[in-house]
Amino acid sequence: MSSAQGVASTGVRVPQLRFRRRWILFVMVGEAVGFCVPAAAGALTAGTAWEQWQTLLLILAGVVEGALLGAAQALAARPYDGRPHLWSWIAVTALGAAVAWTCGLTVSALGRSSTVPLAAFIAAAIVLGVVGLIAMPTLQWASMRSTTPQSVLWIPVNAGAWAVGVVWTLLPFPFIDGSTPLRGLIVVYALAGLFMAITVAAFTAPLARRFFAGAEPQKID
Repeated sequence: MSSAQGVASTGVRVPQLRFRRRWILFVMVGEAVGFCVPAAAGALTAGTAWEQWQTLLLILAGVVEGALLGAAQALAARPYDGRPHLWSWIAVTALGAAVAWTCGLTVSALGRSSTVPLAAFIAAAIVLGVVGLIAMPTLQWASMRSTTPQSVLWIPVNAGAWAVGVVWTLLPFPFIDGSTPLRGLIVVYALAGLFMAITVAAFTAPLARRFFAGAEPQKID
């Protein structure tokens, strides 16, 4: 690709614009599909003999979600020289998702407990909430910090994106109850997961472009 072809009329590099679109599409699909796994696990185990295993199954489902998200992110950046290593990125993203789900489920369990004082619950919720939000981007940062300058910015940007995106998963609660059919639960949470995925993908795209798309894409698409 010549330099004339690589620059748009606005002065923005064409490969960078392509990267942002590619990132949003891949991350949206990866996270939306990934979130369906814990959503389905939660719906299928609620009120059944498997309910006592629900927490463990949700964490394991969260690992699958993280693995799919990590794969989507790594594949989105694959044509570019700044791309993260596929398998290590998948591993740290899956581990981060497991930590996030563990924190979230712990907060939920504490909230249902009648023996936990309100002040203790609020303190625990804040700490666990912060840990859950930064776990995945911190592990991802650790994976790329040796090769990506200023990569520490990945942590607050991603944590902020997830803080906004996770709000979508709370919106179905006023509209569902114990009588909601299983199919309805899965559809509602799948839609919530889709909106969360779009939010996270869009919020993280500019920084991902900066870190991963600094060089011309290789012809491997």
